[in-house]
Amino acid sequence: MHLSDCLLAFAAIILLATVSQVSAVRCKCTKESETVTCTEGVCDTENGSCLMLDHPSMGVHYTCHNKGLKDGSCHNRTSKSGVSVKICGCTAPDFCNFSMWPDKSAHHHHKHHHKHHDQAQEESINTVSTTSTVFSLIISSMLYFLL
Repeated sequence: MHLSDCLLAFAAIILLATVSQVSAVRCKCTKESETVTCTEGVCDTENGSCLMLDHPSMGVHYTCHNKGLKDGSCHNRTSKSGVSVKICGCTAPDFCNFSMWPDKSAHHHHKHHHKHHDQAQEESINTVSTTSTVFSLIISSMLYFLL
């Protein structure tokens, strides 16, 4: 295998990694499940939806779902305990589940603190994601033109 073949393969891997990073949607996450892991209040879904679940006694929770729902749609589903839970889904932009359906049940001070924390967290995540994507695209382009 020639050096140019190795560089081309490396460029293709970087490009594929960049494309996969761009397609994932980040969601606010307060509820883990067997299929969803929350990391510092965030979960990722590649072809699914961000969800808001409004339970009458447990309150509002946010999570990811591996299946896509119609963007902005809501429906009611009966839980295992027999209560009706409102479920809303969205597919973009990042953290759309929180921006479209904020938790209005929290106290004002508590809500303000979390809103500030969530905005800072979102800005930090978006900065890292944008920086890594731009860096990957630049490296891929340079390798492509070198070959």
